[in-house]
Amino acid sequence: MSSKANWFMLPLFVVMMTVVGLFAFDNIAASLIFGLGVGGIFGWIFSSTKPKEKE
Repeated sequence: MSSKANWFMLPLFVVMMTVVGLFAFDNIAASLIFGLGVGGIFGWIFSSTKPKEKE
């Protein structure tokens, strides 16, 4: 898997967490902050983990 394909996870998590924030919070600004913060953190974690290769 190339490193270019791993970066797809970052915007995907940001969008997913923003949608979750829209359902969880009444305020649009809070949902955007939640989506960018939590989605960015989880997207960064999942995009930086490498699958283990079998020998």
